[in-house]
Amino acid sequence: MIKAIYSKFNNYNGYVNVFKNFARSAIVFIFLSGMFLGAHAQDLKGIDVVSEKKKTTPTVEIAVVLEKRDWTYDIGEEAVFVVKAYKNGIACDNEKIQFEIGPEKMQFTKRGEMEIKGGEALISGGTMQQPGFLRCEVKMDVDGNPYSARATAAFAPEEIKPTVMQPKDFSVFWHTAMQKSKSVPLHKKLTLLEDRATEDVNVYQVEYEFLSENVEKFYAVLCIPKKEGKYPAIIRFPGAGWAPLSGDKANSAKGFITLDLYIHGKPVTESQAYYEDLKNNELKDYMYKGIDNRDSFYYHNVLLGCRRAVDLIYELPNFDGENLGAWGSSQGGALSIITTALDKRIDYFVALCPAMCDFSGYLYERAGGWPHFFLRPELYEDKEKEVLEALSYYDVVNFATHINVPGFFSWGFNDATTPPTSFYAAYNMVQAPKQTFVIPEGEHKIYPPQRQKTYNWLMDNLRKNKASSPSET
Repeated sequence: MIKAIYSKFNNYNGYVNVFKNFARSAIVFIFLSGMFLGAHAQDLKGIDVVSEKKKTTPTVEIAVVLEKRDWTYDIGEEAVFVVKAYKNGIACDNEKIQFEIGPEKMQFTKRGEMEIKGGEALISGGTMQQPGFLRCEVKMDVDGNPYSARATAAFAPEEIKPTVMQPKDFSVFWHTAMQKSKSVPLHKKLTLLEDRATEDVNVYQVEYEFLSENVEKFYAVLCIPKKEGKYPAIIRFPGAGWAPLSGDKANSAKGFITLDLYIHGKPVTESQAYYEDLKNNELKDYMYKGIDNRDSFYYHNVLLGCRRAVDLIYELPNFDGENLGAWGSSQGGALSIITTALDKRIDYFVALCPAMCDFSGYLYERAGGWPHFFLRPELYEDKEKEVLEALSYYDVVNFATHINVPGFFSWGFNDATTPPTSFYAAYNMVQAPKQTFVIPEGEHKIYPPQRQKTYNWLMDNLRKNKASSPSET
């Protein structure tokens, strides 16, 4: 039944939606495109990925969509939310639903209750008078069990302007820091991980150094095709978390060097218990450390280490010397954009639901970017000016203006972790060629079509560049 709802409204541009995980009363959208079953071929731990779980038989299904196919409205246009609900495949009737509507991440401005009739209810969401996102949260209790769903209407999203200001010395600050970071040799060390190698790909732990206040180390998982030759490369940036990626052997087998970064300066071959200890101790709330000082903020060394990874790629004898891409989601999406802005040797980049965009949005009564500093007063009380100034050197918005190569963006409007208001503030500042793949119903996950589309785009462009380079003709 629910499948027919999305077929009717044509929301996924041809992808069919089904529902999973009803035991926890949550609807997770997946796509029956044949790609989901192949998800195991690529290790995506740490990149916020949709994982396969055992299917359960749904008893209650509830969904919220919008009448417009793309969920996008003009300023002043009314958004109508459509609620559909079924129990054991039969349309719910006379079941009560509660709804709350308001700008995403802000106080709700409208609440109400109504009854489902014939499996459907229409809720007038009103409109917005400025660019942004209006979210409707719906709850329903059936047989004593709670169910919920949401939908988010976009109002002129490509007109959203950032709230953050770019410091006058922004470029000078980062140029100086980068020059300093490479004033020590990489001292790169590759350790073959024989247990991870395949017939076609060698896998290494790689470590290298850069200078911040002190000499710092970065670690990563490096995959190199075994067949002799020169290859383009892809740097993958991790989502937020503590466990390292295990390597992108699938894409390496297609003829690419892949480098999966671990941003915390620790080896990538330790036990799960080791990383759990980091999570609970040294790396607990790492994203909030030093936020009132641009030189001591946790991401200062992270960005320098990410930028130095480009130097590492260029020192590899198997690299073709010119074709380099970047890929990341969430925190990794932010690092993909930032590193591309900092190093012009990256040719193409992908950013899925990027974090770290327009931090200060909350101070202007709208959603700001992950990790939502200004939703936690204890982080900035009595030092708001210092925190605002320091974070402005790390806001993706301010790096986006320095992008000059093509990028591919993808996200969903229902993302509550990296709010679309925040990442559109950054996206709209990118003046270089760009394209998007929007999944309106999408939450903070990577869906198989996103992976397929973004990797195909990235690898196709890198291959075309390689084929047309003077050394290949």
